[in-house]
Amino acid sequence: MGHERRNIRTRAAIVQRVIDGIVHNPSVTITVHTLQQWLGVPSDAARRIVERLIASGLLKEVQKGVWARAALGSPSWY
Repeated sequence: MGHERRNIRTRAAIVQRVIDGIVHNPSVTITVHTLQQWLGVPSDAARRIVERLIASGLLKEVQKGVWARAALGSPSWY
């Protein structure tokens, strides 16, 4: 069964897992599909996670539909 969107602890744990994976593996690339499979979440949830990480400056798009870790400490508009 899918994750309940209102479960704040579960959502926080999923997001922390993604952040840890990105920070500790700077060469990793992410697509909505791979994130969906990795976390076992629906594609709309994976898309929202990617959007939040982009907005926070942690991810940048390296090609259409593929994101990688942005340079840490760089402004998100770079």
